[in-house]
Amino acid sequence: QNMVAWASAAGWFPGHMAKATRQVAERLAKVDFVIEVRDARVPLSSAAAHLEQLLRDTGRADRKLIAVNKADLVTPEHGKAIASRLGSRARLISTRSGVGVLDLLEDALRAITGRSPRLAPLPRAAASASDSGASSHGSGRAARLSGGGPPRLFG
Repeated sequence: QNMVAWASAAGWFPGHMAKATRQVAERLAKVDFVIEVRDARVPLSSAAAHLEQLLRDTGRADRKLIAVNKADLVTPEHGKAIASRLGSRARLISTRSGVGVLDLLEDALRAITGRSPRLAPLPRAAASASDSGASSHGSGRAARLSGGGPPRLFG
């Protein structure tokens, strides 16, 4: 909970950000897996800076994939550079076209199956996390992948 303490103590840290950081930290204890969504056009600066530390603080650093969305908007060379820089936990996807989304969800499910007996709701939670802020094409695909129900955040 070092990150939460830091966020509360930093005088310049806006109150709503400190509150959100506390809420994320509380909810991380209840989730099996995290899919962090980044923008392929700015993959480093679109990272949730505090998320990595919160995952380490809760012992869940190995329970995360990075979905680098909007991969269709970058050159193949840029995509290769992103994959090289972010490593094996990164997946290039496009929620607009659907490219890579199913593979991302399958990778997440494979990573989860050894950890949780609650498999039924997990695809739904994973789909919603990968589609946050996505186009209607991606959201529809997530609904189909999740069994037709509305996607849920924080399973």
